[in-house]
Amino acid sequence: MKYVQHSSRILLLFSILTITFVATQEVVLEDQFLTLDKFLHFGCFIYLTIIAFLSKIFYQELWVYVIVLGYGILIEIVQIYIPYRSFEFFDIFADFAGILIASFFIKFAKIYI
Repeated sequence: MKYVQHSSRILLLFSILTITFVATQEVVLEDQFLTLDKFLHFGCFIYLTIIAFLSKIFYQELWVYVIVLGYGILIEIVQIYIPYRSFEFFDIFADFAGILIASFFIKFAKIYI
């Protein structure tokens, strides 16, 4: 279990760095990409929540969800100050939905695995 915890912490660090880098890059948006963007937010936050949970950085499960959502909100706030990016509430909603689904996966895994 220590191997999983240690590996998850390294993976979490690289994931946060990668997502932060991508979230601050200029993107040319087309209409069909707008829907895909929300699915990307959704999927990334499922992934981040599960990796953060496995890393066992936070002792209480609730803090995993709060910190990951706070990270999503922080990314959106930073994007206000980047000329080619913008703040979107729907991105935060997609992040929250991903965290919620991840929490169900985690609960299911704790019960059945």
